[in-house]
Amino acid sequence: MEKRVKPKREMSLSEATSRLISHILKMGQGEIMELLDLVEKKNFEKKRKSPRFDYYGEAVYVVKGRAYTGFIKNISTEGVFIETPDITESGEKIILSFELPDGEHVRVSGTVVRGEANGFAVSFDRTIDGNLSRLKVPSTEPESPGQLKRRK
Repeated sequence: MEKRVKPKREMSLSEATSRLISHILKMGQGEIMELLDLVEKKNFEKKRKSPRFDYYGEAVYVVKGRAYTGFIKNISTEGVFIETPDITESGEKIILSFELPDGEHVRVSGTVVRGEANGFAVSFDRTIDGNLSRLKVPSTEPESPGQLKRRK
């Protein structure tokens, strides 16, 4: 038996906005925060040009002439997230040095684009496409440092 699909109701942007606000006003704070997180993640993922890979590897980086050590949480051809307790502000120029699982050493400059409580995100000045494109993506969770897993 073929499932019937209910046609989407046409409505104006104003009406849709009004309905969304009405629903949000009935939510608790936790539900609102979850919805906000979901919407922001969806919009952020749309902006990404290349896939992210979960990756656990040490990174040495230099900001304002001082060297630090952190750990890569995820990486793409265009950027990386570094877990570290050291605070680095958005807009800071950075030089990163790390090794990929295949042993290839990468040294790349970039700009800190986002800071979080547990680290910061960096946008590379140049892509490292040649460095990641030949890596295979395991289908299981990383079991040891240096393994990659594609994020969905």
